[in-house]
Amino acid sequence: MDILLASKSPTRAKLLESAGIAFQAVDHGVDEEEVKLAMSSHKPKEVAVKLSELKALKSSSSNPNAFVIGSDQILDLKGKLFSKALDRKTAEEQLKALSGQEHTLITSTVVAKNNAIVWRHLNESKMKVRELSEKVIIKYISEVSEETLNIVGVYAIEKEGIKLFESISGDTFSIQGLSMLPLMQFLWDNKILFKDE
Repeated sequence: MDILLASKSPTRAKLLESAGIAFQAVDHGVDEEEVKLAMSSHKPKEVAVKLSELKALKSSSSNPNAFVIGSDQILDLKGKLFSKALDRKTAEEQLKALSGQEHTLITSTVVAKNNAIVWRHLNESKMKVRELSEKVIIKYISEVSEETLNIVGVYAIEKEGIKLFESISGDTFSIQGLSMLPLMQFLWDNKILFKDE
């Protein structure tokens, strides 16, 4: 397989599948929380870049000839980083904090080959959450899928999460987890977007 996705995210996989990209998803085995803890004094974008690179490099070491896509997202609310909610109670608390606020969703997408990063892209999207009552938050959290609960910020804008937002400024693909247009350009430049060209 020429392309590996170092992620178990169904959303990232779906983005590649929808674009007709042949790939295989692999488990990167990176302890994200441990890395965030070790980098607590770093800027949010530096954490996102480091995590995406670690994911791609760890998978590249055992698949040196493949192009390995690594991606990570960091939710930055006025300098406070959000991690994936551990349970529905934590998810409710996160949405309460985001209610009525604008936050930045940082998406770092990289490609590794032969154990080296050969391409990288960073996207920052500004996202303003509506003023949400406690009742609305509890109802939303009780109805979302486990898959959505496992997404930082507890929203998937391609699903019910779009209802939470007053405004979104940024690339929709990046918000969903992969900076698809720049990534497609990289694959095009390396003659692996269309096999028979």
